[in-house]
Amino acid sequence: MTDTGALYGLLGALGGAAAAGLAAVYGPLRLHRRQAEQKAKEEKARQSERETARLLKMRTTGRAWIDALERVVQDLQAHHSVEVDRFDEIMVQLSREATEAGHALAHNGLWLESQDTPPHGIPQVPAPGEARLHDGGGSAFIALSQLLGRLREATREVRADVLRRLLQRESPVRSEVLEALEQVRAARAQLNAALLDQIEQIIGGHTHRL
Repeated sequence: MTDTGALYGLLGALGGAAAAGLAAVYGPLRLHRRQAEQKAKEEKARQSERETARLLKMRTTGRAWIDALERVVQDLQAHHSVEVDRFDEIMVQLSREATEAGHALAHNGLWLESQDTPPHGIPQVPAPGEARLHDGGGSAFIALSQLLGRLREATREVRADVLRRLLQRESPVRSEVLEALEQVRAARAQLNAALLDQIEQIIGGHTHRL
């Protein structure tokens, strides 16, 4: 009995040592795995934040450009003077910021096309209420190209009226200017819908369309 007890004791000691050895090996491995998983989750969250920030940046820069054009048109309609040099300075800055924001979306997989408005390649934007594009990234980069093209076109039209006002102080705002702004608004609405679709995919929730 004594020998048997001693044997059982030895086996128990060996088993305990083996268990302790396994714990010493696999314990740190499990800890490392949990840390790696946590780190991956945190990096994914940071990536989602960066992607969302780029999408929102495109919305705000486009909005700033539209607002600036509309303020100039309002000044022209009120027969206020507009300095063409100041107009050019503001438009160049807004154009640069919006274009940079558009190019930054390449990190989201949204590639900015190098086309421009008709007759240079980009089709007309549907009027508000007509069918929108809903094919994910494809619709987003097409809508982005359309908006930037429309903004450039509207800027050219508004600038032409600014120059006309220097020659004819009481000249009315041309219908082409107002139509160009309507095209910009329609293009922005289309882009916003596509960008919000992208944001919803990133955050996995629902957002309010503004």
